[in-house]
Amino acid sequence: MDVVCSAAGKAADELTRRDVARALLTVPAREALEQFAGIRRELTAAGNPLSATFWNSTEATLSSIEAGSATVGDVRLWLEATGTEPTQLFPAEGFLWSDEDERGPVAAELHARLVSHLEALVAAGVIDSDLLVRSDDAALAAYRQAQLDWLRAPLPDGRVPFDAIAEEEDDEFLAKWDEAEADARSILGELLSDAGPRPCPQDELAAACDRLRDQLGSDEWPYQLLRTAAGVDPATLPRDDRELWLTLAAGVVTPNDEPPDDPLNDSSMYWYMLGHEAWIAAAVSLARNGPSTVVDADSLAHDAATFDFENTEDDEFDDAPWLDDLDEPEARSDQTQQLSLGFFTVALLWRTLGALDVDDRLTELGWWGIPESLLRAWQPHTDPS
Repeated sequence: MDVVCSAAGKAADELTRRDVARALLTVPAREALEQFAGIRRELTAAGNPLSATFWNSTEATLSSIEAGSATVGDVRLWLEATGTEPTQLFPAEGFLWSDEDERGPVAAELHARLVSHLEALVAAGVIDSDLLVRSDDAALAAYRQAQLDWLRAPLPDGRVPFDAIAEEEDDEFLAKWDEAEADARSILGELLSDAGPRPCPQDELAAACDRLRDQLGSDEWPYQLLRTAAGVDPATLPRDDRELWLTLAAGVVTPNDEPPDDPLNDSSMYWYMLGHEAWIAAAVSLARNGPSTVVDADSLAHDAATFDFENTEDDEFDDAPWLDDLDEPEARSDQTQQLSLGFFTVALLWRTLGALDVDDRLTELGWWGIPESLLRAWQPHTDPS
């Protein structure tokens, strides 16, 4: 009993069903079953007997866990039936709590406040936990609705829990993405430095930008896709050629948006899925091979699938977190078809930019600009505030 009270931070007469259930889940099921009767007796003696329905469901659940027949869903439903465990309001209501060890400070705080709110509803008789144990449809629906109402209602400080948690999760995702891009940019820069200088062909750049300025205002394909991916307004294009070209090319690497009518829908889906490692492999391979290299979706996919990130002298390559999920080069070759579909759209847009010529050979502009476009796409974002 002392362990249960310590974990919950409450006296025995204040413990809830959720407090007891969570404490029992922290020890092996056999040990929990051995402690079960003693905990029940002590709670009864403390004037907090809970209910026979709860104890019966608890014994049944622990026995199932001990026998190996209980699923994660079974345990989750038992825990939620305590009446004070927030449920996963997904997909119908579009809300999903992160695992406890993955919640940010805001989510952790608001989860605790919701638990307190539910405890008050149980104490007031608004929530009947025994009905939840019996899977009463009306009780379950009311339980979910009570949580949803709380999540959508402003708190005294003005925050709406639903929005505050979503904002924190978005910020955490963007922070992780920025970290991954910083790692990718660092690795790309190191690999490119070994490939040697790649001068910018000024005349070729100027000619390409003159053509792009003439075409970007039209709805002709694929200029519409190029414009939308880069997030540019044809009426306010950068006047500097280098800035214009790199802005457009960076949009190929990290698209801002997609046009409403995309004839390459399947290919574009795989384009959006191309990871940092695929982009680095393609760009570094092109930088090493140089102008006039034949470039198509299949060759880019092959480069991406077989590129050896392990053959480097810098340990930071191995430590980059987004490299942890990569298989060995032999296993990556199985991904070639998916990569080829993604690079199909990329090659089309690079041709439109003048990075590839009509024979799908790498131009001087592409030799310089494709790697530079990755560095541009992954540069640190400036905080508008």
